Amino acid sequence: MEPSEQDLILEELVGKSYAYYEQGDYQKAKDIIQEVLEIQTRELGEDHLSVSLTLNYIGDILLKEGKSDESIEHYNRALEMQLKKLGENDVRIANTYQNIGEAFLHQENCKKAEEMFRKALHIINLQTSSPEPFILTRLNQHLVLALKRQGKVSDAIKTEKASLAKLLEQHGEDHAEVVFAYICIAQLLADQNRLDDACQLLDKSAEICARLPGGDDLGMFAGTLESKASLLEAHGNFEGATEVLTKLLGMQEEKLGEMDPAIAGTCEKLALAYNRQDMLEDAIEAYAKAINIHKRVSGDDHPHTEQLMVARQLLLLKKNANDLIDQGLAMYVQGDPENAVQLFQESLDIYNERFSGPHSNMATIYEYISDIRVEQGLLEDGIAASAEALKIRRRTLGDDHVDTKGRMQAHRALLKRLLESRR
Repeated sequence: MEPSEQDLILEELVGKSYAYYEQGDYQKAKDIIQEVLEIQTRELGEDHLSVSLTLNYIGDILLKEGKSDESIEHYNRALEMQLKKLGENDVRIANTYQNIGEAFLHQENCKKAEEMFRKALHIINLQTSSPEPFILTRLNQHLVLALKRQGKVSDAIKTEKASLAKLLEQHGEDHAEVVFAYICIAQLLADQNRLDDACQLLDKSAEICARLPGGDDLGMFAGTLESKASLLEAHGNFEGATEVLTKLLGMQEEKLGEMDPAIAGTCEKLALAYNRQDMLEDAIEAYAKAINIHKRVSGDDHPHTEQLMVARQLLLLKKNANDLIDQGLAMYVQGDPENAVQLFQESLDIYNERFSGPHSNMATIYEYISDIRVEQGLLEDGIAASAEALKIRRRTLGDDHVDTKGRMQAHRALLKRLLESRR
């Protein structure tokens, strides 16, 4: 049956609306689709299924605009029509429930979002034919997010494992959606501080990636390694993260050449990991590599290139400050405490002038100065430096950290010593 002139007009309008939607011009997309809705309502009736699909799409646009209340209102109008026309278990209704759930997630109403996602999942599980893997994965990811935000991490893991079991049954282990499921479970396990279990799953994901068609393509494999590095960093294992990122960098350079933008991204992550370990020379070198690539790809004046150059310059200053600390310690060992304190002070000046907020290294410098002044018999000067160190420890580490407690104990001992000297 040939489409009518009216159908062709609607199809053209919908296409224009989608084009504006993809460009991020949601107002124009909405204006055009409202015209489609008016035509559909007039020509087909208010309760036609085509109207419900259009209402769902308008809800999507409103959600992109941050108007979640209006979005839910449109989704609910679509749902009411679909329930009347299709009954309760049609897969199209599952899609609408999912849309409503996503809108509730935007409102941080995670309990209602969970309810909607579970309704959608129930309908999908009733279908005789298997859904497309990405549909099930996307729905489960949203349900897991709703559970996680409510603190129901164990329930989230059970949900994702149930999804994984279904994927394994239908598609076997060597499937892209299985990889994503393993990564999701790994992230949840890490939230429970089960880092070893999480890393094992990520390693398994990497093995599957290597077996998939096009396994020499770094895309998914890189994503798995990046997820592992992020988990390790989040749990303070910067050495482990560095090892993973170094492995990824080697593979990228082998597969992509040395000037690919993806390599710049990995170098940035490596620089951050090195910096957290005070491996400043390695961090500076990694930033230099990233900067060189960005200059070739985006130019010297690109904002991100400039941002990286600033980050590298700060590390160079930090290295200069640390070099002054090393020189100061050498002076002290050689029996020249005054020059040692002067070098420590120059290091502090760099931190104060160039870095926003206190840095943990500054506490260490003040502790060195305190020790020297106390040794020289300048107890009040030593206490003043110790007080600065304690203040920085508290701000950067918190009162409960072992280093803060150690400094607090040392500071009290100095105060006690001062009181005793005045008796």
